[in-house]
Amino acid sequence: MKQEATHKHIPATPTNRWFDTVAQRTSTLARLNWPLFLLISIGIALRLWMIAISPLDPRFSNADDGDYYQRALRFAVTGQYIDDSWLIRPPLHVFFFAFWLWVALTIGQPQIGIPLILLAQTAVSVLAIPLGYAIAKRMFTSGRAGLLFAAFLAVWFPFLEQPTVLFSELLYGFLFLLHFWLLLRFDAHNRWRDLALSGLALGAAALTRSPALYSLAFVTLWLLVRQFPFSTEARTPGWFRTYLTSRTTAAAVIIGCCLIVVGPWTTRNYILYGHIIPVDTLGQINVWLDLDDVSDRSRNIETLRALPQAERQSYAMAQAREILAEDPLRPFDGMWLTFQHIWKAQYVEDLYLKQSFFTRPLRESAPIGLFGDGLWLVYTLAGLIGLAAPFREGLHHRLFVMAWLGYSFFTVLVFHVEPRYLVPIWTLIALYGSWMLAEAMRGRAALQLWCANKLHIGVAAAITIAFLLLFFSYRDYPTIIAQGVARERAMVAGEAAYLNSDYVAAEQAYREALAAQPNFVDGQVALALALTAQDRHAEAATAITGSSRQADLVTATIARDTDDLATAREQLTLVEAIAGEDTQSWSLTWLRPPPIDTLTIGNGLDMGYIAGFSAAETGGDGVFRWLEGDGKIMLPLPSPLEENDILVLRMSSGPLAETPVDIRIGDSPMQRVIVRGGPWRNYHLPINVDSGTTERLEVSLHAPTFVPALLNPSSHDARTLSLMVSSVHVE
Repeated sequence: MKQEATHKHIPATPTNRWFDTVAQRTSTLARLNWPLFLLISIGIALRLWMIAISPLDPRFSNADDGDYYQRALRFAVTGQYIDDSWLIRPPLHVFFFAFWLWVALTIGQPQIGIPLILLAQTAVSVLAIPLGYAIAKRMFTSGRAGLLFAAFLAVWFPFLEQPTVLFSELLYGFLFLLHFWLLLRFDAHNRWRDLALSGLALGAAALTRSPALYSLAFVTLWLLVRQFPFSTEARTPGWFRTYLTSRTTAAAVIIGCCLIVVGPWTTRNYILYGHIIPVDTLGQINVWLDLDDVSDRSRNIETLRALPQAERQSYAMAQAREILAEDPLRPFDGMWLTFQHIWKAQYVEDLYLKQSFFTRPLRESAPIGLFGDGLWLVYTLAGLIGLAAPFREGLHHRLFVMAWLGYSFFTVLVFHVEPRYLVPIWTLIALYGSWMLAEAMRGRAALQLWCANKLHIGVAAAITIAFLLLFFSYRDYPTIIAQGVARERAMVAGEAAYLNSDYVAAEQAYREALAAQPNFVDGQVALALALTAQDRHAEAATAITGSSRQADLVTATIARDTDDLATAREQLTLVEAIAGEDTQSWSLTWLRPPPIDTLTIGNGLDMGYIAGFSAAETGGDGVFRWLEGDGKIMLPLPSPLEENDILVLRMSSGPLAETPVDIRIGDSPMQRVIVRGGPWRNYHLPINVDSGTTERLEVSLHAPTFVPALLNPSSHDARTLSLMVSSVHVE
């Protein structure tokens, strides 16, 4: 007799429910893309590390980043956006920077404004990693290609460096990837919202860098080719009208959504300047500046500055047309050399060949930077082969990418090559490189598939040979790297000796570095510092033959130390304003100024003695500087301190009635002083240090800050200030 199976009902106890929950969560965690999470984590860590080691600071820059910062700061504090430079710029990244500065002001911590921007840029940069993964995976239907592209976005050095500077490329690159990803989603699902969102992302990208508007033409091409019935069998009666109507509607959606974002800014420009300026005037002005002689560039910029803002673009275009009328081939002068210059190992060039690091932390980031050049070489070669391969991702995708690459190459060839302008090119090529590398990792099956196409083998071989010849014929990389390594070993040894006050050993090491690369300005600066520390000022002055901000700074301090005070004042004031880094902090670390017991602060000669102060100013009662929250004064004394010596600080609280300032002298306990507003007063503090050994007096100051524009609505001063300091001396 067959026995029936019996099923006993097990009641849902709290223990059973707990095990079910754990099992479900474990299953969910197991399905997560852990390699992608690992790449995101690596990307976050590397970007934060780059921010920590970078000395670049937009507050002290007269380049694009400094202009962006000043516009953003004024907008955050006063709500006014003014095109006060020599051209009209795209605004979105400026608004992005301004938002984080406003947040810092709102919470009462204005000094964290720039760190907030850097962290926000890090977040945007890291979000591009999963976005790149999604693009490559959807485009090539390969998760492996997605991971490989995400890896490139996570660790390639230019992407790591972007969050450390206030440029437009980071936000633009993210918005372009978002625009492309939404196009791919529309291609897969035919959802109109994806197409509309893609148009909005494109409009935002155009407000960051106006060339994004050209994508309207490229997207229209993409729409026309997408699902086109190339075979006659697929063409039903009336197919063309249906096809054209659907494509026109789609193009209207994306163009309309793009203009919804760009339109208000264009309207603002028309109301303000009376001209149709869709986004900016960079293109027209750069056309003229790049077509004209380089020697005339400064004069041309001053000419533009003298014109009303609304007339500058038309004047620049008229000058460009005149040049092209005389020489229609002018844009193509030297194009082959420019083309060669594009295909180079950028980090190797920056680290081992250029005359200066220009305050970038290239030495500290060398391991990841040199690895990035190798990564670029592999992805670029694979990407070029992929772009020449038979398309399997869709003809419309291939044409879209090729159109963008063609336009991007044309602009850098006609105008000028900057590494940041090349990043979009390498990003798109690396996208196809990820696909090719993923195919190569498939092994024999993929190899047999490719070998079956003899034409592809020939094209791939030709591209490989051409690229490698172009790459290795442009520079003698083995020699450059060998000389660069020798130079860097000597520089590191010299810096260690210099910081240990062994100036003779430092001099010897720096001379060895310059023997490896005589035109290395940073080495010349270091040698001049070592010679100056030995009181050999005449030799130090002749050691610097190249140009950089630090070179100008050291040359000016040599003039100061040899009593050429007029030259020193002019040059030190200029360098401090445009160096692109905190020259006060750099000078405090590296300069060895003459011993003094009396320091006038703000007279243009105080570099090497102070840090944490604003630019020098002149008031009704002499010169001074504002303390910016936390500052330091370092006095190398001409003789040891004596018992009962007093430190005297001449200070004023400025517009505030009183400002408390905490002062620490050497290692002594903190002393609080209440600094009153109005006239200058001397504040006397006892020096509680060992008078028999101290010959270098360090004074640290901390005071609460305020922003003048927030106190006075008529003010445009958006600096973060504390109190005024005019002089310090020991008596």
